[in-house]
Amino acid sequence: MAHTVYRNFMRVSDAQDARDALLKAGFPPAAVHLTPHKAPAADTTTSTVENIMNSLTPDSADNTDEPRPKPVALLAVDVLDDEQREQADGIMQRYDALDA
Repeated sequence: MAHTVYRNFMRVSDAQDARDALLKAGFPPAAVHLTPHKAPAADTTTSTVENIMNSLTPDSADNTDEPRPKPVALLAVDVLDDEQREQADGIMQRYDALDA
């Protein structure tokens, strides 16, 4: 039974490098999907919600409120079994993947 492994990346270049490594490792191109995140349109509601969420998340340096960095790309890999899942996850971790 097929499953999909999802990982976020903070840099598009890391996601692209991970995609290239997965293809070199033998994963078929149709099984590897790179999707850049799209920023929501800036409006009053979005800004208000982001400000509230950021105010609830203090930074580690001085406990002041700062926006949290957001992942910029999602890489999804369709796998057939646990062995492929572990292989795909290991490859993506080498390129600083975050859990989706």
